[in-house]
Amino acid sequence: MKEQSGHLSRQKNFLRSFVIFLIISSKSFADGTPFPVGARNWGLANATIARFDYYATGNNVAGLGGIKTAAMFSTYSSHYNFDGINTLGIGAAMPVTDDLGIGLTIQRFGDKVYNQISAGAGAGHRIGRFSLGLKLNYLQTAIHSSAISFSKKAFVVEFGGIVMISSKLYFGAHMYNVTQSSYSDASNETVDTSLRTGFLYKPSKTVELSAEVEKITAYPMTLRVGLEYEIVKRFFIRTGINSKPQTNHFGIGFKGNQFHLDYAMHTHPQLGWSHHVSLGYIFWDKKKND
Repeated sequence: MKEQSGHLSRQKNFLRSFVIFLIISSKSFADGTPFPVGARNWGLANATIARFDYYATGNNVAGLGGIKTAAMFSTYSSHYNFDGINTLGIGAAMPVTDDLGIGLTIQRFGDKVYNQISAGAGAGHRIGRFSLGLKLNYLQTAIHSSAISFSKKAFVVEFGGIVMISSKLYFGAHMYNVTQSSYSDASNETVDTSLRTGFLYKPSKTVELSAEVEKITAYPMTLRVGLEYEIVKRFFIRTGINSKPQTNHFGIGFKGNQFHLDYAMHTHPQLGWSHHVSLGYIFWDKKKND
């Protein structure tokens, strides 16, 4: 029985290591590049480049420019039903003036054996039809096992912008690792650079369409498309598709006066299903206090 238990344990560890390898090699969590923040965004295939909301602090910090609510949020992702490769994130955002918003995020992927941590703070400032944002991130990747143990760290700057072309059409762009930062370990490995650009289109009060392309260093360009529809007041359904790797995304959401609850799931061609859930709490609304 002990031999069988040990064999099963070794199989489980091997499968977990193999899944981690696939995730990293497919750039689901690129070398230091954080997962997108929020189940709402996962339901839209993470086509979120031109959105204004409190989750923008983890997706395109320019989206904090002109926000009207102060919020805290938490988000959890279970990747492919494997233990040890989950992601937990928390964050907050708040308006400082009518045109300036600030926010912070902390994310942790993995377990004690292998983990990646990203913590960052940034601000977005709206100037007329334009909004610009800047964020500083601290990254750490660590492996601790009987065979190997190491840790690498880096500071990364990201920059984004959103322009309101009309009341229905928005254009966004974002660059992660503007300064081409490298990790602090002996390898001097450069952190991946990510370039994203895309549109948000609102043909009606109940429908939003979004699309973006992303290019990560040395990896093929990715296309993402998302759709959100408010089926009844405060209740939303979402879907989207990502081209490389080809993943299909689905989600639902509820927006109360103070609490926002979102759930999403997506498929991976080799690894199967992932699940995402987020809870947001609005603790101050500038529009109600003006």
